[in-house]
Amino acid sequence: MDTNAIVTGCAGLSLTDEENGGLAAPDIISSSTESPHHDLVGRFLTDRPIKFDHMQQVLASVWRPVMVMRVLPIADDLFLFQFPHLKDLQRVLDDGPWSFENHTLVCSMVTAESRSEEVALNNMAIWIQIHDLPSIYASADFIERIGNYVGNFLKADPLNFGGSWRSFFRIRVRLDVSVPLKSRMKMYRKDGSVQWINFKYERLGTFCFYCGVLGHSEKFCRKVYEE
Repeated sequence: MDTNAIVTGCAGLSLTDEENGGLAAPDIISSSTESPHHDLVGRFLTDRPIKFDHMQQVLASVWRPVMVMRVLPIADDLFLFQFPHLKDLQRVLDDGPWSFENHTLVCSMVTAESRSEEVALNNMAIWIQIHDLPSIYASADFIERIGNYVGNFLKADPLNFGGSWRSFFRIRVRLDVSVPLKSRMKMYRKDGSVQWINFKYERLGTFCFYCGVLGHSEKFCRKVYEE
């Protein structure tokens, strides 16, 4: 058939026909030729190239997966971490965030219905310390509200109320990595006075003290140049 005739015929198709047509997805099948694995896709918050061989050696030594793991480069700034056992993958997610050469790794599990390139990598879970909060206000409900002020509250450290020796409270929060980090919060007392509550982030990688965003320092901050 003439190529021009094919192009002309396709051009005559209406958009409505394409929107109404298509095929239903088939049942999900597992490949018998390959060992089952569980995938974690991630990117590092940096504009510098990642030394792939060194990175996978460092993370393997830090994560220490019991059932080993395999790392595959998907793109220049995107990597796939494959684990034979789900427990190793879950431990990596639970104990994060992680970093390589001080570059924070943002990662997420790849489900069977999604492609690794399509997984949204825009948030991460991190432990945050709440400082200067008087214990008389440190109810479980108010601590959760503080977590939702910083990001999305996930859980509180079960040792928060275990004794008077600790000078701060810990919470696990999911953060949007494109949003500036909050360093403190105003708490308005009933008498009209203001109490500042300060936050400290555990195992935080490179971030900008000027704009508060992860992934670069103030030396390379575009906002510094603009202002």
